[in-house]
Amino acid sequence: MDVTENNDNADNVTQKPTPTVLSINICDNIIRDEITKKVSLIGLFSAIRANNFPCTHPLLHVHVALTNGHGKYQTDIRFLNLADDKPIAGMRGPLLFQNPLQVVELNVCWQQLRFEKPGEYVVQVICDGVPIGERKFIVIGPQQDMPPTSGTDAK
Repeated sequence: MDVTENNDNADNVTQKPTPTVLSINICDNIIRDEITKKVSLIGLFSAIRANNFPCTHPLLHVHVALTNGHGKYQTDIRFLNLADDKPIAGMRGPLLFQNPLQVVELNVCWQQLRFEKPGEYVVQVICDGVPIGERKFIVIGPQQDMPPTSGTDAK
Protein backbone atom coordinates (compact mmCIF):
# COMPACT_ATOMS: atom_id res chain seq x y z
CA MET A 1 0.00 0.00 0.00
CA ASP A 2 1.44 3.35 -1.03
CA VAL A 3 0.63 6.12 1.43
CA THR A 4 1.89 8.99 -0.72
CA GLU A 5 1.81 10.09 -4.30
CA ASN A 6 5.11 11.45 -5.53
CA ASN A 7 5.66 13.23 -8.82
CA ASP A 8 9.45 13.15 -8.40
CA ASN A 9 9.21 16.47 -6.58
CA ALA A 10 9.19 16.68 -2.78
CA ASP A 11 6.93 19.74 -2.95
CA ASN A 12 4.19 17.73 -4.70
CA VAL A 13 3.82 14.96 -2.08
CA THR A 14 0.18 14.40 -1.11
CA GLN A 15 -0.63 12.35 1.98
CA LYS A 16 -3.91 10.68 2.77
CA PRO A 17 -5.83 12.45 5.53
CA THR A 18 -5.58 10.85 8.95
CA PRO A 19 -9.01 9.52 9.94
CA THR A 20 -10.74 11.20 12.89
CA VAL A 21 -12.17 9.03 15.67
CA LEU A 22 -15.76 10.03 16.44
CA SER A 23 -16.30 7.41 19.15
CA ILE A 24 -14.91 4.29 20.80
CA ASN A 25 -17.37 2.31 22.92
CA ILE A 26 -17.04 -0.94 24.84
CA CYS A 27 -20.22 -2.96 25.32
CA ASP A 28 -21.77 -6.39 25.78
CA ASN A 29 -23.42 -6.58 22.37
CA ILE A 30 -24.04 -4.67 19.14
CA ILE A 31 -27.19 -4.98 17.07
CA ARG A 32 -27.45 -3.56 13.54
CA ASP A 33 -30.89 -3.20 11.98
CA GLU A 34 -30.50 -4.56 8.46
CA ILE A 35 -33.24 -2.32 7.05
CA THR A 36 -32.22 1.06 8.50
CA LYS A 37 -28.54 0.15 9.14
CA LYS A 38 -28.86 1.84 12.55
CA VAL A 39 -26.64 0.47 15.31
CA SER A 40 -27.70 -0.23 18.90
CA LEU A 41 -24.98 -0.61 21.52
CA ILE A 42 -26.20 -2.86 24.35
CA GLY A 43 -24.66 -2.80 27.83
CA LEU A 44 -22.07 -0.02 27.56
CA PHE A 45 -19.39 -0.18 30.26
CA SER A 46 -16.05 1.30 31.31
CA ALA A 47 -15.19 -1.09 34.14
CA ILE A 48 -14.81 -4.84 34.55
CA ARG A 49 -14.97 -6.46 37.99
CA ALA A 50 -13.20 -9.75 38.65
CA ASN A 51 -13.28 -12.02 41.70
CA ASN A 52 -9.65 -13.07 41.22
CA PHE A 53 -6.72 -12.66 38.84
CA PRO A 54 -5.86 -13.53 36.20
CA CYS A 55 -9.43 -13.27 34.93
CA THR A 56 -11.13 -13.85 31.61
CA HIS A 57 -13.94 -11.71 30.25
CA PRO A 58 -16.20 -14.03 28.25
CA LEU A 59 -17.38 -11.65 25.52
CA LEU A 60 -17.19 -7.95 24.70
CA HIS A 61 -17.60 -5.75 21.66
CA VAL A 62 -15.77 -2.59 20.66
CA HIS A 63 -17.62 -0.15 18.40
CA VAL A 64 -15.50 2.47 16.63
CA ALA A 65 -16.81 5.27 14.39
CA LEU A 66 -14.33 7.08 12.12
CA THR A 67 -14.54 9.85 9.53
CA ASN A 68 -12.25 12.14 7.49
CA GLY A 69 -10.43 9.27 5.80
CA HIS A 70 -9.93 8.74 2.08
CA GLY A 71 -8.74 5.52 0.50
CA LYS A 72 -7.37 2.35 2.10
CA TYR A 73 -5.86 2.11 5.58
CA GLN A 74 -4.39 -0.74 7.59
CA THR A 75 -6.22 -0.53 10.92
CA ASP A 76 -5.33 -2.06 14.27
CA ILE A 77 -7.56 -2.26 17.34
CA ARG A 78 -5.45 -3.11 20.41
CA PHE A 79 -5.99 -3.63 24.12
CA LEU A 80 -3.09 -2.36 26.24
CA ASN A 81 -2.30 -2.47 29.94
CA LEU A 82 -1.45 1.17 30.76
CA ALA A 83 0.93 0.16 33.57
CA ASP A 84 3.46 -1.18 31.06
CA ASP A 85 1.96 -0.33 27.62
CA LYS A 86 2.01 -4.07 26.95
CA PRO A 87 -0.54 -5.28 24.36
CA ILE A 88 -2.85 -8.02 25.65
CA ALA A 89 -4.91 -8.49 22.47
CA GLY A 90 -5.36 -7.00 19.05
CA MET A 91 -6.86 -7.33 15.60
CA ARG A 92 -5.75 -5.94 12.24
CA GLY A 93 -7.62 -5.41 9.02
CA PRO A 94 -8.16 -3.16 6.03
CA LEU A 95 -10.40 -0.11 6.21
CA LEU A 96 -11.74 1.71 3.15
CA PHE A 97 -13.13 5.23 2.95
CA GLN A 98 -14.88 6.23 -0.27
CA ASN A 99 -14.66 9.91 0.68
CA PRO A 100 -13.74 12.06 3.72
CA LEU A 101 -17.40 12.72 4.64
CA GLN A 102 -18.18 9.02 5.06
CA VAL A 103 -18.56 7.63 8.58
CA VAL A 104 -17.07 4.14 8.81
CA GLU A 105 -18.17 2.00 11.75
CA LEU A 106 -16.28 -1.02 13.07
CA ASN A 107 -17.71 -3.73 15.31
CA VAL A 108 -14.94 -5.86 16.76
CA CYS A 109 -15.85 -8.81 18.99
CA TRP A 110 -13.50 -10.37 21.53
CA GLN A 111 -14.06 -13.68 23.30
CA GLN A 112 -12.13 -14.90 26.34
CA LEU A 113 -10.13 -11.67 26.79
CA ARG A 114 -7.61 -12.29 29.59
CA PHE A 115 -6.54 -9.71 32.19
CA GLU A 116 -3.55 -10.64 34.34
CA LYS A 117 -4.09 -8.01 37.03
CA PRO A 118 -6.33 -5.13 38.07
CA GLY A 119 -5.57 -1.67 36.72
CA GLU A 120 -6.12 0.77 33.89
CA TYR A 121 -6.37 -0.52 30.36
CA VAL A 122 -6.99 1.13 27.01
CA VAL A 123 -8.52 0.25 23.66
CA GLN A 124 -6.32 1.90 21.04
CA VAL A 125 -7.15 2.58 17.37
CA ILE A 126 -4.21 2.78 14.95
CA CYS A 127 -4.41 3.63 11.22
CA ASP A 128 -1.37 3.01 9.03
CA GLY A 129 0.84 2.78 12.13
CA VAL A 130 -0.38 6.07 13.66
CA PRO A 131 -2.38 6.00 16.93
CA ILE A 132 -5.51 8.08 16.29
CA GLY A 133 -7.66 7.45 19.35
CA GLU A 134 -8.10 5.49 22.55
CA ARG A 135 -10.65 4.65 25.23
CA LYS A 136 -9.64 3.96 28.82
CA PHE A 137 -11.35 1.44 31.06
CA ILE A 138 -10.50 -0.21 34.37
CA VAL A 139 -10.37 -3.76 35.65
CA ILE A 140 -11.02 -4.00 39.39
CA GLY A 141 -11.03 -6.64 42.10
CA PRO A 142 -14.02 -7.73 44.22
CA GLN A 143 -13.34 -5.31 47.08
CA GLN A 144 -12.99 -2.20 44.91
CA ASP A 145 -15.90 0.16 44.29
CA MET A 146 -17.27 0.40 40.78
CA PRO A 147 -16.90 3.85 39.21
CA PRO A 148 -20.07 5.93 38.69
CA THR A 149 -20.71 4.35 35.28
CA SER A 150 -21.91 0.77 35.08
CA GLY A 151 -19.61 -2.18 34.69
CA THR A 152 -19.59 -5.86 33.86
CA ASP A 153 -18.22 -9.01 35.46
CA ALA A 154 -15.37 -11.26 34.36
CA LYS A 155 -14.82 -14.87 35.37
